[in-house]
Amino acid sequence: MSPFTDLTTCMLSVTRKHQTGASLIVSLMLLIVLTLLGLSGMQSTIMQERMSSNVRDKGMAFQAAESAIRGGEDWVKNIDVNTLTEPDNGATCTAPCTIVNLNDYINMTTEAFDWWKTQGRTFTFGSISSGAPAADPRFIVEYHSRVDQGYSLDLTDTTPRPHLYRITAMGVGNTTTAEAIIETLYARNDPR
Repeated sequence: MSPFTDLTTCMLSVTRKHQTGASLIVSLMLLIVLTLLGLSGMQSTIMQERMSSNVRDKGMAFQAAESAIRGGEDWVKNIDVNTLTEPDNGATCTAPCTIVNLNDYINMTTEAFDWWKTQGRTFTFGSISSGAPAADPRFIVEYHSRVDQGYSLDLTDTTPRPHLYRITAMGVGNTTTAEAIIETLYARNDPR
């Protein structure tokens, strides 16, 4: 045996006696830090997934309400003029009313979807293969006014005057918690 071999063996036995497991503690600390980073990343991803789902839900609700508005405009355009000249009293008519006076339903934009299910007219999409709203959108038509400005005051003038109708619609997304309410004014030329 060479003297160097005895010296190496002697140094190894001295260093083994002084090791206290520091590398194990350091590696466990690094593992904990990496685990916390992974959990944080997962929480962030889950939150982003929820936000994107809510945005999709709100967009679907808006599109459903927009479809109901267009359906309401078609309904006003195609209905008999005599039906439109006599609005129902929103407080006493059997829901859904044909057409109500302006502001009969003053708080309709704050009403829950259950109120809209009984008071509003249903707009049906037809067949949708996927991504359909939780319920069909609804619309309410109110008689707004007749436009006389810019027309002759002569009572013998039979020029059709535009009558304005306010159409308010509510749509929901994949769940009824995502709601969108929009309204529009629709002008229809009716005989005086």
